[in-house]
Amino acid sequence: MAKPKQQKKPPQKKQQNPQPQNKNQGKQDDTSQFRTQVDALGLRIVEVTADGNCFFRSLADQLEGNEEEHRKYRSMVVKHILDNREMFEPFIEDEVPFDEYCQTMENDGTWAGHMELQAASLVTRSNVCIHRNMFPRWYIRNFDDCQVRMVHLSYHDGEHYNSVRLKDDPCDGPARSIIIKVLIKILFPNSEINVKSSSYFLINSSL
Repeated sequence: MAKPKQQKKPPQKKQQNPQPQNKNQGKQDDTSQFRTQVDALGLRIVEVTADGNCFFRSLADQLEGNEEEHRKYRSMVVKHILDNREMFEPFIEDEVPFDEYCQTMENDGTWAGHMELQAASLVTRSNVCIHRNMFPRWYIRNFDDCQVRMVHLSYHDGEHYNSVRLKDDPCDGPARSIIIKVLIKILFPNSEINVKSSSYFLINSSL
């Protein structure tokens, strides 16, 4: 039996040498935009090591000014989840056994999820503000007391957390309290308060 003939491949056009593309350019542009966004609020992003412990490192920076204390906060969060099994077990995904999930979360480098953010808020008695690039801030508010600390973090590309501090915070200890300026006309458009359109009203960032 004769072998089937192979079709001749059409002649390929010579491709012009494309200009080299920087794969990180888009991410760098987003980061620059993000920094500009928080800068407008009088804040800055304090980068922590990206090693799978970034949430706990950012939390440690906020509460102690030392990201190297991340293991302590990971252990605190996992213990809180274990001690409150009835609260957290229903939210574990992919049918992973509760004890196995907690054992894995105890390991260095395991990424934290929404459940760990909630547990961290409760165990440290802190509300949490997540700054996101080109999106509204996201809050975990477990405490109504205005004296409760608000932890400020930034969330990058769905995979990394950093700490957020005041621009003039010397980073020599726990993060200083943050107050965000908001135009009073935007907050209270129907208010009878007589202020100029350029006036600012100081509010706690938990609002």
